[in-house]
Amino acid sequence: MDNPLRNGLLALLPRRDLRSLTAKSNVVEFTQGDVVQKEREEVTDIYFPLSGMLSLLVVLRDGRMAETSVVGREGLIGARAGLGSQASLVRIVAQLPVRALRISMEDFRAILASSCAMTEICLKNADVLLDQARITAACNSLHLVEERFCRWLLHTADRAESDQFDLKQELLSQMLGVRRTTITDTAKDIQKRGAITYSRGKLQILNRRLLLANSCECYQLLKRAGS
Repeated sequence: MDNPLRNGLLALLPRRDLRSLTAKSNVVEFTQGDVVQKEREEVTDIYFPLSGMLSLLVVLRDGRMAETSVVGREGLIGARAGLGSQASLVRIVAQLPVRALRISMEDFRAILASSCAMTEICLKNADVLLDQARITAACNSLHLVEERFCRWLLHTADRAESDQFDLKQELLSQMLGVRRTTITDTAKDIQKRGAITYSRGKLQILNRRLLLANSCECYQLLKRAGS
């Protein structure tokens, strides 16, 4: 589980660069709902997820928030700061239990200075997050809550590597930018069709094909974008 090659970006590194990074890093865990990085605060660590899922949230002054992108073991957290920016523009929350390789910003920048491959994967990750944000913005503007809900469940199952996972309505309402009652009603409707079961915070996908049919096209768009 703690093999650094589980992270898709680390798997692209030359072995010398990978050894340099792992020598300076350690494995950390986050439980569902943990805040990994607060908005407008200095980024001090870089994270390469080995399992689970992290959500990037834009938080407004009145406390409302919406998800712009997600990161699993295909990506990394903090690359933008590694390339120069000091403060995080978003709040980063563990949507699933996460295990990640953590390296300090100071050590990460030292590796960047001597590794063209590491710089390339940071730029690749930044492109993926930008594409995700563009697609998510269109999705939130144009698609129904039900379609977005199904899309989110499919992405979560992909990163959980399971069709069963914990799902807190409060977190999901924040991700989709809707009321908890809307999440409750939407989940009930999809459950009645036989696509899922959802009880006491435990969700199971029963019919992935049906869930996909009720999702918007953004699920496939985001997969092609490298999410």
